[in-house]
Amino acid sequence: MDHRNEDISIWDAKNRLTFNEPLRPDDELSQRLFVDTTSARGDFSLKRLHRELNVDNQGIAHTAPAAPQKQYILFTGHRGCGKSTELLRTAAFLHHPDRYYVIHLDCLEKLDINNLKYSDVLLALAAALLERLEQEEGIIIDQVFLTRLENWFKERVEVHTALRDFATEVKAGAKIQTGLPWLGKLFGELTNKINIGSSYREELRLVVRNNFTEFAEAFNQLIRAGEEKIRAAGKGKRILFTVDGTDRLDQEDAPKFFIEDVHQLTQINGLFIYCAPIHLLHQVNTLNANFSQPFRLPMLKVRDRDGEDLSENIAVMRELALRRVPEQLFDELDTVDYLVRYSGGHPRDLLRLLNVAINYAEEERIDRAAAEKAVKQVANEYRRFINTEDYIRLVQIDLHPDAPDDFTDEQSSLMLYNLILLEYNDYFWKSHPLITTLPGYEKAMQATGCV
Repeated sequence: MDHRNEDISIWDAKNRLTFNEPLRPDDELSQRLFVDTTSARGDFSLKRLHRELNVDNQGIAHTAPAAPQKQYILFTGHRGCGKSTELLRTAAFLHHPDRYYVIHLDCLEKLDINNLKYSDVLLALAAALLERLEQEEGIIIDQVFLTRLENWFKERVEVHTALRDFATEVKAGAKIQTGLPWLGKLFGELTNKINIGSSYREELRLVVRNNFTEFAEAFNQLIRAGEEKIRAAGKGKRILFTVDGTDRLDQEDAPKFFIEDVHQLTQINGLFIYCAPIHLLHQVNTLNANFSQPFRLPMLKVRDRDGEDLSENIAVMRELALRRVPEQLFDELDTVDYLVRYSGGHPRDLLRLLNVAINYAEEERIDRAAAEKAVKQVANEYRRFINTEDYIRLVQIDLHPDAPDDFTDEQSSLMLYNLILLEYNDYFWKSHPLITTLPGYEKAMQATGCV
């Protein structure tokens, strides 16, 4: 079927514009909406990420099975550039008997991203691993490898004065308080209490922090035992943890998680891919001392560094739009391309513009007037993140896109975080096209004498 010409109403199309949900490889509608955007991202290939994990072009993992080999990879890019979708597809590909046994954690689903600590993520990863091992047929972890985790709970959590009621709640109704099913339930409840912000959250975090070495050793023992059983069962060569949502950490929390608390993250001996916010890469910090070379998912290039249209890449973004809002719901294809250009190659902003344009459409069709109103509205939404000095800086960057290092400071980092400034492959920067429509930008450009 040519999805661009589906017989659906404009309201059906609007329901496809949920721009905060990734496209899942195991979901039928997601696969109908998915567009391979690789060619529009420039010099980019997920195979480089596979190679970082010793997976060759034939999909065979050449990785040493012996623990405690460990690696921590950062998967980064702008918010809304498609990281979650690509990470899910990567996890699905790597989860294979000849590759890895993948444990995926979406922090947006399992945890409170607005109040997230390293302890929350590590407890949730332990819970996810325990749950998967319990559900997997043929995987039985000997009790000796579970005792440390059980003892950590009994000796550090259960005896804690403020957590006794919690321990009683968890144990209520449990016939057996040992073994894999019990531990899975236990750590699932730990994660749930942290997620819902219960009165136990800060006390649980304190227990993890004060007794972290014991927890890390117990978790490491579980990982090693799990890997041995997984290899023996022919289900994968190593365990690989993929962690999504940590790229949503704000300007204050991201450095705490990835830099200040990195010692705790790296005490867990395993293979990890963490999503990270792009602005961290442009700050003076110690990221490279603890993480592998960051893997960047670049923005789609609809224009080159000189501002010229890249027609083939525009066509990719156009297809992304038409999979959701079929061609007959536009007055003409030029209206689609108009929205594509002002999206700056940012997939989520394209969906956002389409959604707003539908709201402005007078009838069952998006015309140029509705598209222009959408551009104006979304541009004004960005406006509140910009001050006068930012406009001057943006114009300077647009005039000198080849030298982003000259602008690597807190101000530019904040603009990257807020999507006012976009980074493309080859690492040149450009103002978000929506920003260039604002009076402040036009005034700053006029001041340079270039207009």
